[in-house]
Amino acid sequence: IRKKQKTAAKMNAVLRHIRKNKFVYIIVLLFFIIKIWTISNYKIVWWDSAVYIGMGKYIYSLGNAGLWENSRPIVWPLILGFLWKIGFDVVLFGRIAEIVFGSLCILLTYVIGKKVFDKKTAVLASIFLALSPTFFFFNGIMLAEIVSTFFSLAAIYSFLNKKYLVSGIFFGMAFMTRFLQLFVLISVLLATMIYNKNKIKNRNKIIFGFVFAILPYLILNQMLYNDFLFP
Repeated sequence: IRKKQKTAAKMNAVLRHIRKNKFVYIIVLLFFIIKIWTISNYKIVWWDSAVYIGMGKYIYSLGNAGLWENSRPIVWPLILGFLWKIGFDVVLFGRIAEIVFGSLCILLTYVIGKKVFDKKTAVLASIFLALSPTFFFFNGIMLAEIVSTFFSLAAIYSFLNKKYLVSGIFFGMAFMTRFLQLFVLISVLLATMIYNKNKIKNRNKIIFGFVFAILPYLILNQMLYNDFLFP
């Protein structure tokens, strides 16, 4: 009985949350539906997208399929390779996966905007992102930008909720999806130095989480290239 009551209470809490923030969920749902409806318009696999797919195949086949480019980060290839490994059409489901990440970017933009500013600003920000031609067009091409942006937004959201270790781990995931996301981490660390000068422990947690996330990647680089910073 208690389990049923707890389950019912959680469901009611979820429904209240959705009703309270219904505008953003409508925006996210419309974005997702439109992108899925237009997915057939993406007929060509871009070179970089093909490389990420090839790297994923290379990883999961232990070098028996695909190709390897040592200058690229590995999180997106790992995701695409997993889809291929379990037997899915990697092009179709890779596009769908990126659309899911794009939808989550819109949602995170809303929750971050709501926390930092207010609900009206958050709704406008999520609408502007969803309607951005660049953001809309690149959702479904299977490049690493949108996926890495999701991890950076998740890191910022965790940071705002004072989950500094988790924030660092997400920053590490963002970095291993696209190296340029490192500048988001640097910006956050600089902000903590300016506005939270006495919170050294929080900065250390972020850095520790980041190092913890990327350490296996650095070890792999050392094993493969005899240089942990090779890429």
